[in-house]
Amino acid sequence: MLKPPHFQPLQFHRPPRLVAALIAAVILVPVLRAGEIKVILPSHPGTKGVVDTFMRGPIEYLNVEDLAAAFSIGFYTNSDVDKNVLYFRGGEVKVTAFSSFIVVEDRAYQMTTPSYFDGKSYFVPAKSFFDILGRSVLPGSRYDESRRLFIGAPASGAFNIHSAVVESKSNGTLIRIKTSRLFDGKNIVRYITDNGWLVVQVPGGKVDTLALAQSQLGGLIRSARGRQLENSGEIRFRLTDRVSLPEIYQVDDGAELHISIRNPVGGSGKRADDIRKQWYLDTIVLDPGHGGKDPGTTSPGGLKEKTITLDVARRLGRLLRQKSDMRVVYTRDEDVFVPLFQRTRLANEAGGKIFISIHVNGVENRSARGFEAWLLAPANTPEAIEMARRENSVIALEESNHPYTRFSDESLILSTMAHSAWMRESEFLGAAMLDKFTSRLDTPNRGLKQTELIVLIGAAMPKILVEIGFISNRLEEKKLGQSEYRQKIAQSMFEAIIEFKKTYDGTLRADKS
Repeated sequence: MLKPPHFQPLQFHRPPRLVAALIAAVILVPVLRAGEIKVILPSHPGTKGVVDTFMRGPIEYLNVEDLAAAFSIGFYTNSDVDKNVLYFRGGEVKVTAFSSFIVVEDRAYQMTTPSYFDGKSYFVPAKSFFDILGRSVLPGSRYDESRRLFIGAPASGAFNIHSAVVESKSNGTLIRIKTSRLFDGKNIVRYITDNGWLVVQVPGGKVDTLALAQSQLGGLIRSARGRQLENSGEIRFRLTDRVSLPEIYQVDDGAELHISIRNPVGGSGKRADDIRKQWYLDTIVLDPGHGGKDPGTTSPGGLKEKTITLDVARRLGRLLRQKSDMRVVYTRDEDVFVPLFQRTRLANEAGGKIFISIHVNGVENRSARGFEAWLLAPANTPEAIEMARRENSVIALEESNHPYTRFSDESLILSTMAHSAWMRESEFLGAAMLDKFTSRLDTPNRGLKQTELIVLIGAAMPKILVEIGFISNRLEEKKLGQSEYRQKIAQSMFEAIIEFKKTYDGTLRADKS
């Protein structure tokens, strides 16, 4: 049986420690003492300090250990992998030697120049690093380069999400979060990670991470922390047990945000059985890409993407109906135009348990060929950004009052993370699909990738977008025009779905025993 892959959207490689030291000592220019920068945090006056700076060429750098001391935070160095961790209250900041990326919790930020290791100490570029702190663990802060000051957020009015009080009830746990504005409850995102964190993302929220970390805990909550995203505030609670998704609502005209968590479901009993039945994989939603006035990409010979995707979806649907007990729902079963947001809305209303969007690639490079699968997550490569631009461009054909914000807004992507609890299952489904394609199709496996696809936003279930070939490649154009080849594609997808279902439903049965 195929095992879920260990999917890592962002991986950064570094030289071994000995090599790094040799590079620092022999090739790279040394760091020279330059000056100092004062650190002032008005919201927490007890935290202030001075950081010495160093010049390496034209770039001003900070010593990472001195930085931790100035902010009065914990600091850890793993010499085996040349990695440093700064323990801000708003989250952990990880710095790796000679990498231009730093990782805040599970999100990567890119500095303008790489970090530096001279064989003894680690350094980060001052201006770039401070800018990232202001966008992540220290929201509202700024670096005044002319005054040589790093200034934290103002003491008043900087935050609208404050501390929390956790109350243990007879039937569960109530989290009462102090807030100072009314948020739109429909857009609040919540999910539970594989390692037991309840994550709540509040669009428009500004989190007082220090106050939240000092919250009164109890019940099912072991710890609390917050971090600032660009357009949302994120609150995380470490759970002591497995629970279902909580209810979230506001009271007192926005004075408090309440999160209601029911006690864990036991391994047996009617309620446990009802929940397992709710998640049993019995309905699959097939989304043939494009349609109607949106032909998708068109081959040099005139073959249209919308025709291929509908035919493959119908073939797959027939296999599922004939050889499984799953109900099949199509977002379109004829040549009609369906707006992107309506596709996932239909999937949710139909009670879908899997959402698969079927597409065909088309690019200017006529030599490109192969199949690939895409997950919903922030784009991290030029290819992924171009893929998102191409597939999301269909919104221009929709009515002028379509419900999308400007695509580049992070709020659009943050709203998709409501269902990132399904990321592990989506990865497994995508990997299974690629594995079956590899065994049947004589064309390259281009891998499992991620980008910001509007068509996947809002589907509360495992979901992938599959590109089954390149219609812009003459060889694959010919294949995709053949009935036998399309049947091979449908058969491969069917086998992957059955493999996924066995694993998915097996997990529910294991939970019951």
